[in-house]
Amino acid sequence: MGEKTSCVVVTDGDKAMRAAIAEVFPAARHRLFGWHLEKNCVQRVKDTEFRKVFKKAIYANFKVDDFEEYWKTAVESLGLQNNSWVQSTYEVKESWATAYLRGTFCAGYRTTARFEGINAYINGFLKSTDSILELVHSLDRIVKDYRNNEVTAQFYSTYYSPVLTTGLDSIELFASKLYTRAVFRGEKTNQGCYNLAVSWERQHQHNDCLQVFKDGRPCEGIPCSHIFCVMKYEDLEQISDSLIMRRWCKDAKDSRRMPLTTRPGHEGRMLRYAVLCSATSLVLRRAKTLNSLGRAL
Repeated sequence: MGEKTSCVVVTDGDKAMRAAIAEVFPAARHRLFGWHLEKNCVQRVKDTEFRKVFKKAIYANFKVDDFEEYWKTAVESLGLQNNSWVQSTYEVKESWATAYLRGTFCAGYRTTARFEGINAYINGFLKSTDSILELVHSLDRIVKDYRNNEVTAQFYSTYYSPVLTTGLDSIELFASKLYTRAVFRGEKTNQGCYNLAVSWERQHQHNDCLQVFKDGRPCEGIPCSHIFCVMKYEDLEQISDSLIMRRWCKDAKDSRRMPLTTRPGHEGRMLRYAVLCSATSLVLRRAKTLNSLGRAL
Protein backbone atom coordinates (compact mmCIF):
# COMPACT_ATOMS: atom_id res chain seq x y z
CA MET A 1 0.00 0.00 0.00
CA GLY A 2 3.04 2.31 -0.31
CA GLU A 3 3.30 2.84 3.46
CA LYS A 4 -0.30 4.11 3.57
CA THR A 5 -2.67 3.24 6.41
CA SER A 6 -6.45 3.02 6.50
CA CYS A 7 -8.34 6.26 7.09
CA VAL A 8 -11.58 4.50 8.06
CA VAL A 9 -12.19 1.02 9.49
CA VAL A 10 -15.70 -0.50 9.52
CA THR A 11 -16.34 -3.37 11.96
CA ASP A 12 -18.99 -4.71 14.31
CA GLY A 13 -18.97 -3.71 17.97
CA ASP A 14 -16.43 -6.29 19.13
CA LYS A 15 -14.46 -4.75 22.01
CA ALA A 16 -11.22 -6.58 21.16
CA MET A 17 -11.40 -5.22 17.60
CA ARG A 18 -11.97 -1.72 18.93
CA ALA A 19 -8.88 -1.95 21.11
CA ALA A 20 -6.78 -3.41 18.28
CA ILE A 21 -7.83 -0.71 15.82
CA ALA A 22 -7.05 2.04 18.34
CA GLU A 23 -3.56 0.56 18.79
CA VAL A 24 -2.67 -0.34 15.20
CA PHE A 25 -4.52 2.49 13.37
CA PRO A 26 -4.61 5.33 15.92
CA ALA A 27 -5.34 7.94 13.24
CA ALA A 28 -8.16 5.95 11.59
CA ARG A 29 -11.85 6.68 12.10
CA HIS A 30 -13.58 3.58 13.49
CA ARG A 31 -17.11 3.17 12.14
CA LEU A 32 -19.48 0.57 13.56
CA PHE A 33 -21.46 -1.74 11.31
CA GLY A 34 -25.00 -0.28 11.08
CA TRP A 35 -26.80 -3.57 10.44
CA HIS A 36 -25.12 -5.17 13.45
CA LEU A 37 -26.22 -2.28 15.69
CA GLU A 38 -29.81 -2.60 14.50
CA LYS A 39 -29.74 -6.34 15.20
CA ASN A 40 -28.42 -5.71 18.73
CA CYS A 41 -31.13 -3.11 19.24
CA VAL A 42 -33.83 -5.69 18.44
CA GLN A 43 -32.30 -8.14 20.91
CA ARG A 44 -31.56 -5.71 23.76
CA VAL A 45 -34.46 -3.25 23.57
CA LYS A 46 -37.97 -4.63 23.30
CA ASP A 47 -39.63 -1.29 22.54
CA THR A 48 -40.52 -1.40 18.84
CA GLU A 49 -40.88 2.38 18.69
CA PHE A 50 -37.27 2.84 19.83
CA ARG A 51 -36.08 0.65 16.95
CA LYS A 52 -37.49 3.22 14.53
CA VAL A 53 -35.93 6.03 16.55
CA PHE A 54 -32.55 4.29 16.61
CA LYS A 55 -32.55 3.61 12.87
CA LYS A 56 -33.25 7.26 12.17
CA ALA A 57 -30.51 8.28 14.63
CA ILE A 58 -28.01 6.13 12.70
CA TYR A 59 -28.78 7.19 9.15
CA ALA A 60 -30.50 10.60 9.25
CA ASN A 61 -28.34 13.52 8.17
CA PHE A 62 -28.70 15.44 11.45
CA LYS A 63 -26.47 18.23 12.63
CA VAL A 64 -24.82 17.36 15.95
CA ASP A 65 -27.09 19.63 18.02
CA ASP A 66 -30.19 18.29 16.27
CA PHE A 67 -29.05 14.72 16.86
CA GLU A 68 -28.48 15.35 20.57
CA GLU A 69 -31.90 16.94 20.95
CA TYR A 70 -33.61 14.17 18.97
CA TRP A 71 -31.90 11.42 20.99
CA LYS A 72 -32.61 13.04 24.38
CA THR A 73 -36.27 13.68 23.59
CA ALA A 74 -36.84 10.16 22.20
CA VAL A 75 -35.11 8.34 25.06
CA GLU A 76 -36.93 10.35 27.73
CA SER A 77 -40.34 9.99 26.08
CA LEU A 78 -39.89 6.21 25.85
CA GLY A 79 -38.52 5.92 29.39
CA LEU A 80 -35.23 4.29 28.38
CA GLN A 81 -32.85 6.53 30.34
CA ASN A 82 -31.75 3.63 32.54
CA ASN A 83 -31.44 1.00 29.81
CA SER A 84 -27.79 -0.17 29.91
CA TRP A 85 -27.59 -0.93 26.18
CA VAL A 86 -29.06 2.44 25.22
CA GLN A 87 -26.56 4.20 27.50
CA SER A 88 -23.48 2.25 26.32
CA THR A 89 -24.44 2.68 22.67
CA TYR A 90 -24.93 6.42 23.09
CA GLU A 91 -21.43 6.69 24.61
CA VAL A 92 -19.89 5.55 21.29
CA LYS A 93 -22.23 7.63 19.10
CA GLU A 94 -19.23 9.14 17.28
CA SER A 95 -18.68 5.71 15.71
CA TRP A 96 -22.16 5.18 14.27
CA ALA A 97 -24.23 8.37 14.03
CA THR A 98 -24.12 10.09 10.65
CA ALA A 99 -24.22 13.42 12.49
CA TYR A 100 -20.76 12.71 13.93
CA LEU A 101 -19.42 11.01 10.80
CA ARG A 102 -20.19 13.98 8.58
CA GLY A 103 -17.17 14.74 6.43
CA THR A 104 -15.68 11.26 6.88
CA PHE A 105 -15.25 9.67 3.45
CA CYS A 106 -16.34 6.02 3.67
CA ALA A 107 -16.73 5.33 -0.08
CA GLY A 108 -20.34 4.31 0.49
CA TYR A 109 -19.56 1.71 3.19
CA ARG A 110 -21.93 1.44 6.10
CA THR A 111 -21.75 -2.31 6.54
CA THR A 112 -19.22 -5.12 6.21
CA ALA A 113 -21.37 -6.92 3.63
CA ARG A 114 -18.81 -6.58 0.83
CA PHE A 115 -16.04 -7.98 3.01
CA GLU A 116 -18.23 -10.88 4.05
CA GLY A 117 -18.89 -11.50 0.36
CA ILE A 118 -15.14 -11.61 -0.26
CA ASN A 119 -14.75 -14.11 2.58
CA ALA A 120 -17.48 -16.28 1.10
CA TYR A 121 -15.80 -16.12 -2.31
CA ILE A 122 -12.42 -17.12 -0.85
CA ASN A 123 -13.98 -20.00 1.07
CA GLY A 124 -15.08 -21.47 -2.26
CA PHE A 125 -11.41 -22.01 -3.15
CA LEU A 126 -10.28 -23.40 0.18
CA LYS A 127 -10.73 -26.69 2.02
CA SER A 128 -9.99 -27.50 5.64
CA THR A 129 -7.88 -30.45 4.47
CA ASP A 130 -5.59 -28.30 2.28
CA SER A 131 -1.89 -28.41 2.96
CA ILE A 132 0.09 -25.19 3.35
CA LEU A 133 1.28 -25.51 -0.26
CA GLU A 134 -2.28 -25.99 -1.54
CA LEU A 135 -3.42 -23.02 0.53
CA VAL A 136 -0.75 -20.76 -0.99
CA HIS A 137 -1.62 -21.90 -4.53
CA SER A 138 -5.34 -21.29 -3.89
CA LEU A 139 -4.72 -17.80 -2.55
CA ASP A 140 -2.52 -17.04 -5.54
CA ARG A 141 -5.37 -18.02 -7.89
CA ILE A 142 -7.77 -15.79 -5.96
CA VAL A 143 -5.44 -12.78 -6.17
CA LYS A 144 -4.91 -13.36 -9.91
CA ASP A 145 -8.68 -13.56 -10.40
CA TYR A 146 -9.26 -10.25 -8.60
CA ARG A 147 -6.47 -8.57 -10.56
CA ASN A 148 -7.91 -9.88 -13.82
CA ASN A 149 -11.32 -8.44 -12.91
CA GLU A 150 -9.68 -5.11 -12.15
CA VAL A 151 -7.84 -5.06 -15.48
CA THR A 152 -11.06 -5.98 -17.30
CA ALA A 153 -12.95 -3.19 -15.56
CA GLN A 154 -10.19 -0.72 -16.42
CA PHE A 155 -10.31 -1.81 -20.09
CA TYR A 156 -14.06 -1.20 -20.32
CA SER A 157 -13.69 2.15 -18.52
CA THR A 158 -11.02 3.22 -21.01
CA TYR A 159 -12.68 2.06 -24.24
CA TYR A 160 -16.38 2.14 -23.30
CA SER A 161 -18.49 4.57 -25.34
CA PRO A 162 -21.65 5.43 -23.39
CA VAL A 163 -25.10 6.04 -24.77
CA LEU A 164 -26.11 9.58 -23.81
CA THR A 165 -29.60 9.57 -22.32
CA THR A 166 -30.16 12.79 -20.35
CA GLY A 167 -30.15 15.42 -23.09
CA LEU A 168 -27.29 17.22 -21.33
CA ASP A 169 -24.83 15.85 -23.84
CA SER A 170 -21.84 18.04 -22.94
CA ILE A 171 -22.00 17.39 -19.20
CA GLU A 172 -22.82 13.70 -19.59
CA LEU A 173 -20.02 13.13 -22.10
CA PHE A 174 -17.58 14.95 -19.82
CA ALA A 175 -18.65 12.74 -16.86
CA SER A 176 -18.28 9.56 -18.94
CA LYS A 177 -14.69 10.49 -19.84
CA LEU A 178 -13.90 11.43 -16.24
CA TYR A 179 -15.42 8.67 -14.10
CA THR A 180 -14.95 4.92 -14.25
CA ARG A 181 -17.57 2.94 -16.10
CA ALA A 182 -18.99 1.46 -12.86
CA VAL A 183 -19.41 4.89 -11.24
CA PHE A 184 -20.85 6.46 -14.39
CA ARG A 185 -23.38 3.67 -14.93
CA GLY A 186 -24.17 3.02 -11.28
CA GLU A 187 -24.72 6.59 -10.12
CA LYS A 188 -25.94 8.48 -13.20
CA THR A 189 -26.76 11.33 -10.85
CA ASN A 190 -27.26 13.89 -13.59
CA GLN A 191 -30.25 11.97 -14.95
CA GLY A 192 -32.36 13.09 -11.99
CA CYS A 193 -31.92 16.77 -12.72
CA TYR A 194 -34.96 16.78 -15.02
CA ASN A 195 -37.08 16.13 -11.92
CA LEU A 196 -35.67 19.23 -10.25
CA ALA A 197 -36.00 22.94 -10.82
CA VAL A 198 -34.29 26.09 -9.56
CA SER A 199 -36.98 27.94 -7.64
CA TRP A 200 -35.31 31.28 -6.96
CA GLU A 201 -32.04 33.15 -7.00
CA ARG A 202 -30.69 35.96 -4.84
CA GLN A 203 -27.39 37.76 -4.40
CA HIS A 204 -25.54 37.23 -1.10
CA GLN A 205 -22.46 39.45 -1.04
CA HIS A 206 -20.30 37.97 -3.84
CA ASN A 207 -22.14 34.63 -4.12
CA ASP A 208 -25.19 33.53 -6.06
CA CYS A 209 -27.58 31.47 -3.92
CA LEU A 210 -29.82 29.00 -5.73
CA GLN A 211 -32.57 26.89 -4.18
CA VAL A 212 -33.45 23.57 -5.81
CA PHE A 213 -36.73 21.67 -5.40
CA LYS A 214 -36.88 18.09 -4.14
CA ASP A 215 -34.35 16.46 -1.84
CA GLY A 216 -32.03 13.77 -3.16
CA ARG A 217 -29.93 10.93 -1.78
CA PRO A 218 -26.42 12.11 -0.91
CA CYS A 219 -23.63 10.54 -2.95
CA GLU A 220 -20.18 9.72 -1.69
CA GLY A 221 -18.10 12.36 -3.43
CA ILE A 222 -20.08 12.24 -6.68
CA PRO A 223 -21.99 15.36 -7.85
CA CYS A 224 -25.67 14.96 -7.02
CA SER A 225 -28.67 15.78 -9.18
CA HIS A 226 -29.02 19.18 -7.44
CA ILE A 227 -25.58 20.19 -8.65
CA PHE A 228 -26.35 19.06 -12.19
CA CYS A 229 -29.60 21.01 -12.06
CA VAL A 230 -27.70 24.20 -11.21
CA MET A 231 -25.15 23.41 -13.93
CA LYS A 232 -27.98 23.13 -16.42
CA TYR A 233 -29.41 26.41 -15.14
CA GLU A 234 -26.03 28.13 -15.55
CA ASP A 235 -25.38 26.54 -19.00
CA LEU A 236 -22.16 24.88 -17.79
CA GLU A 237 -20.68 22.10 -19.89
CA GLN A 238 -18.08 20.64 -17.52
CA ILE A 239 -17.94 19.59 -13.88
CA SER A 240 -15.89 21.96 -11.74
CA ASP A 241 -12.57 20.62 -10.45
CA SER A 242 -13.69 21.36 -6.88
CA LEU A 243 -16.50 18.78 -7.28
CA ILE A 244 -14.32 15.98 -8.63
CA MET A 245 -13.07 13.33 -6.22
CA ARG A 246 -10.14 11.50 -7.76
CA ARG A 247 -11.13 8.26 -6.01
CA TRP A 248 -13.84 7.69 -8.63
CA CYS A 249 -11.89 8.74 -11.72
CA LYS A 250 -10.35 6.55 -14.40
CA ASP A 251 -6.89 7.90 -13.63
CA ALA A 252 -7.15 7.39 -9.84
CA LYS A 253 -3.94 5.34 -9.87
CA ASP A 254 -2.02 7.64 -12.16
CA SER A 255 0.60 9.42 -10.04
CA ARG A 256 1.39 11.71 -12.98
CA ARG A 257 -2.01 13.37 -12.89
CA MET A 258 -0.77 16.17 -10.61
CA PRO A 259 2.95 16.98 -10.56
CA LEU A 260 4.44 16.51 -7.11
CA THR A 261 6.22 19.84 -7.37
CA THR A 262 2.83 21.60 -7.30
CA ARG A 263 1.80 19.98 -4.03
CA PRO A 264 2.04 22.31 -1.01
CA GLY A 265 4.76 22.05 1.67
CA HIS A 266 4.74 18.96 3.84
CA GLU A 267 2.27 17.09 1.62
CA GLY A 268 4.52 17.46 -1.41
CA ARG A 269 7.57 16.21 0.49
CA MET A 270 5.66 13.20 1.82
CA LEU A 271 4.36 12.35 -1.66
CA ARG A 272 7.82 12.58 -3.18
CA TYR A 273 9.14 10.37 -0.39
CA ALA A 274 6.39 7.81 -1.02
CA VAL A 275 7.09 7.75 -4.76
CA LEU A 276 10.83 7.29 -4.17
CA CYS A 277 10.18 4.44 -1.70
CA SER A 278 7.88 2.73 -4.18
CA ALA A 279 10.39 3.10 -7.02
CA THR A 280 13.26 1.86 -4.84
CA SER A 281 11.25 -1.20 -3.79
CA LEU A 282 10.55 -2.01 -7.44
CA VAL A 283 14.23 -1.73 -8.36
CA LEU A 284 15.24 -3.98 -5.46
CA ARG A 285 12.66 -6.60 -6.39
CA ARG A 286 13.88 -6.66 -9.99
CA ALA A 287 17.50 -6.82 -8.86
CA LYS A 288 16.67 -9.75 -6.61
CA THR A 289 14.93 -11.54 -9.47
CA LEU A 290 17.88 -10.99 -11.83
CA ASN A 291 20.27 -12.19 -9.14
CA SER A 292 18.25 -15.38 -8.65
CA LEU A 293 18.20 -16.00 -12.42
CA GLY A 294 21.95 -15.45 -12.60
CA ARG A 295 22.53 -18.04 -9.91
CA ALA A 296 20.24 -20.52 -11.65
CA LEU A 297 22.18 -20.13 -14.92
